[in-house]
Amino acid sequence: MGAEQSLQQCKSDCKCEELRSAYCEGNGDVVQDKAMEVVDVTSLMDPRSAEKGVRQTRQFNVELIRIGDHWRTLGLLVSPDDNPEYLIVDDIWEPSLVSEWNVANESTGLEIKPGDIIMSVNGDSNSGEDMLAKIQASGKGSTLKLCLQG
Repeated sequence: MGAEQSLQQCKSDCKCEELRSAYCEGNGDVVQDKAMEVVDVTSLMDPRSAEKGVRQTRQFNVELIRIGDHWRTLGLLVSPDDNPEYLIVDDIWEPSLVSEWNVANESTGLEIKPGDIIMSVNGDSNSGEDMLAKIQASGKGSTLKLCLQG
């Protein structure tokens, strides 16, 4: 439908005359004659959708041994509330075992960052609550093997 033809059907308050390269649907709704904008919304998707190939992420393993000066401070603030299937890293505390890991692995790109998802702890991926319980129950000298996605 051409601009002249659609203008004849416009409402009195239609703005299609004010806009160049605009067409009117006859009801006052202006349709721009422009290419549509493409917006990437994959970062808003459920992290588990990456398993289906929808979102590019990195998956990596971290082994933390509760020894040394910071054995008491893992340094992870996590939330099991976002999704019951995993834990989301909300923050990293310093000094801690995780901050030491991050310094040691800075060149590899395998640092733990806020927003990363803990998929399993010591092989357990039953639920976020179970993984959190394993982390909290680990004592001096114990090893935590985390599988992360971020």
